[in-house]
Amino acid sequence: MAPPPVPVPVAPPIPVPTPAPQPALKPVVTPKPVPPAPAAPVAAPSKAPPAKPAVKGSVPPPRPPVRLRTWIAAAVVLTGIWFYNKPADKPASVAEQVEAATALAAQCDLDGARSALAVLKSAKAPAAQIKRLQTNITKSTTACDKQQQRAQAWTALQDSVNQALDGGKPELAATRLAIYVKRWGDDPDTLELDAKVKVAQASVQLDAADACLAKGDRVCLESSLIAAERYKRPELAARTQTLRTALSQLLERSLLDTAPGQ
Repeated sequence: MAPPPVPVPVAPPIPVPTPAPQPALKPVVTPKPVPPAPAAPVAAPSKAPPAKPAVKGSVPPPRPPVRLRTWIAAAVVLTGIWFYNKPADKPASVAEQVEAATALAAQCDLDGARSALAVLKSAKAPAAQIKRLQTNITKSTTACDKQQQRAQAWTALQDSVNQALDGGKPELAATRLAIYVKRWGDDPDTLELDAKVKVAQASVQLDAADACLAKGDRVCLESSLIAAERYKRPELAARTQTLRTALSQLLERSLLDTAPGQ
């Protein structure tokens, strides 16, 4: 016989949840504006702490504003500068330029003086100042030309005088020097050359005196000594004195030779 069927258990139905009832919406109430709180009293400004020294890399403190007295001082300085350089001072500056150019002309720097004159003309300097400088340049030109000619004549004179002295002709050298002095006048250079020529002339007379002494010619010796002493050359004083002593000895011998009773 077949076994009886086993009964299958049936699951109970799952209950569906019922939604909960929602509460009713309340009307939205707008809140009233709250009045601002009263501002707190401003505290009195406290004394600022002393500024600390700037640290490398930090921002420098702002510069203080320029004070009124600083502006006034700057205005006074600028006014003084303007008064110092105002157009009324221009004639003084022109006069100084004229003096400087005149000094250049006096030193025979004629090119420099003429350049200064050209600058003054281009700057429309006063006509009186320009005329004054032109007159000074003209005078200096004449003097400088004469000075140049004198220098050339002096060079030629030195050569001719030395040539005459080397040839044993001091009188010719003296003549050439005298001609130069008559035209150009004396100066330290001519006086020095004149002394040299006179030493040569006196030396010639002393040479002649030596020759007279060697011959025992008292009259010739004395005449040559007198001629040499006229030049008054201290360079030859020792030699002249020696010949004077020799002349005295020669005179004594002559007197002894002519003494009566001998």
